[in-house]
Amino acid sequence: MSELPQTKESWEKWITELESTIQLSNDTEQNYILTLSKKIENVILTLAKKSTKLGLLFSGGVDSTLIAYILQKNKIPFIAISVGFKDDETKFPEDLETSRIVAKKLNLNYVEEIINSKEAHNLFKETTKILGKEYSDVVNVGVGSVEVAGIKKLKEIHCTHIFSGLGSEELFAGYDRHDKSNDPHQECWNGLKSMFERDLVRELKITNHFKVEGLIPFLNKELIEYAMTIPAKYKISKDDKKIILRKSAMRLGLQEEFAQRPKRAAQYGSRTDKAIAKLTKKHGFKFKKDYLLSLLNV
Repeated sequence: MSELPQTKESWEKWITELESTIQLSNDTEQNYILTLSKKIENVILTLAKKSTKLGLLFSGGVDSTLIAYILQKNKIPFIAISVGFKDDETKFPEDLETSRIVAKKLNLNYVEEIINSKEAHNLFKETTKILGKEYSDVVNVGVGSVEVAGIKKLKEIHCTHIFSGLGSEELFAGYDRHDKSNDPHQECWNGLKSMFERDLVRELKITNHFKVEGLIPFLNKELIEYAMTIPAKYKISKDDKKIILRKSAMRLGLQEEFAQRPKRAAQYGSRTDKAIAKLTKKHGFKFKKDYLLSLLNV
């Protein structure tokens, strides 16, 4: 993340300046797909040159799968990790089910971190202490704990630079709020502006804590500049989201079944949100936020 603005103020200024200079273009869908697929691959390969000790936070969704596919296709060594919560009463995490299938199909160097209730409690405690009181809300800890567990394991096996698919949802209209908006394109810009507090501060705190470099291709300046010239009608419809990204992934050679996987938020696909709920009840709290805040004092 060292190439990105490192404060809320500098981030918002950067995105606002980009918005003021970028105009929607009027090209064909096929040209958008062709150019976007080339730019995504070029950005990922450029970032990969930063280290020979690469890791990938891998959920089996289109964003992380596309990164994995491009690295694998270009014979760049990396380790993909998936994280999930499982105890005797909880269904097996959806992200792990999908990740296993994709990893096998793509022949990835793949590892898993499956966490039980006791380990989850310790993980949430570690995550809240890294994030601090201001950022230890339910969503940040649910997502952040997946990142903490994954990055911690990757660092143990000597990865120093770690890819993630962060930013794709904002560039390609992947959230429900894009679907509900009267202006999905503007909502993409709004989401980009506000994502420092929502996402990037969490990423910075965690990567800085573990002394690793986060590699975030979807927030590359060149990729933002191009993606935000693409009209929203090529990104979202009443039936699908991130359409242009999925089609670009398939043009690069990713199988349709993997390119078309529906969005599943990290805290739900990994079932860390379920773990927080169970531990909240177990420790005598009514609300998840109160359980998480209690961990700061342990």
